[in-house]
Amino acid sequence: MAYCAWCGNQVPQASYAACPRCGNPANGAQRVGSAGGKNPALLIIGIVAGGLVLLAIIGILAAIAIPNFLTAMQRAKQKRSMADMRSIATAVEEYAGDKDEYPRATTLAELTTALSPKYMKTVPVVDGWGTAFKYECWPADSPCRSYAIGSAGADQLWEHESLQAYSTETKTIVFDADLVFTNGTFAQYPEGIQRAE
Repeated sequence: MAYCAWCGNQVPQASYAACPRCGNPANGAQRVGSAGGKNPALLIIGIVAGGLVLLAIIGILAAIAIPNFLTAMQRAKQKRSMADMRSIATAVEEYAGDKDEYPRATTLAELTTALSPKYMKTVPVVDGWGTAFKYECWPADSPCRSYAIGSAGADQLWEHESLQAYSTETKTIVFDADLVFTNGTFAQYPEGIQRAE
């Protein structure tokens, strides 16, 4: 004769069969469908619900962080482009100090030839978005007395055919706007919080 490992009740044999007195397996094993007295279905539901809540939180954080990260990247490209334009302008001004006129160039390759390596070791030829800078000098038929350096901006599309069209100082909050540096100052540049439009 055998005894139940749970309650000590006499049973015909110690097996997985339920003890008539306590209902547990007579051999001392856990009940079938029981995980330490906990329902495994509830455990699975709890894990799934916790996972869904975690995914929702991650999704909300991503929805907030990704646009801010992309905007910060675009602003960094804009700041880099503006710094490169100032550096080119400094070299152009130094050239003018020696030659008594600004470099007469119609392309960035011609400008690079005029400035490098004496006035600038390496002349940046593209802006932060990978679009070629534009350089112009005026008047066309006599020594250059004015110049402009331009970037097409984030949209990589020029608003005007010639940089001379940016004759008045324009502050813009449109992020995609062109950036233009002429005669020692920015003629079109960003101001304040910019909007992508």
